[in-house]
Amino acid sequence: MRFKLWFAALFAAVTALSSCESKKDTTPASTFVFTLDGQTYHSSQTDAFMEVDSTTGEKLFSINGVTNNLSHHMELVIGFPENIVQPGTYEASVTMVLSDVQANKITAYAMGKGLKVNLTSINSKHAEGTFSGTLTNGEIEKPLTDGTFIVNIK
Repeated sequence: MRFKLWFAALFAAVTALSSCESKKDTTPASTFVFTLDGQTYHSSQTDAFMEVDSTTGEKLFSINGVTNNLSHHMELVIGFPENIVQPGTYEASVTMVLSDVQANKITAYAMGKGLKVNLTSINSKHAEGTFSGTLTNGEIEKPLTDGTFIVNIK
């Protein structure tokens, strides 16, 4: 009789533990990646958030990331005309920055010509889209291609 009670208790414990494991966070990890002049940059630590420009009052959507070797900071900011946050194509109020964060290097590429974001989905918790264009560093221009993001908004 004791064996049956012990077995029932063991079975209940195993069932409880396995049901706890099945409730893991199923939120997909954020991704933020693009290619600049043939070199691919992939963020391993990505944050995305909505904010309001304190000067203009414009709603902004920001995606920030750091490459996995911690050598580059990546940032994409989309401004929403008329403060209407919705999917669509944005060109006029888009800023992209790629900066080298190593102590002995100061290299930064910023918004250039024809930077365009196709925001395919956005809500209070999630956004995704694609982007491309040209980034500049002084007179140096480099093509940005294959930009994609799928991010969780904080």
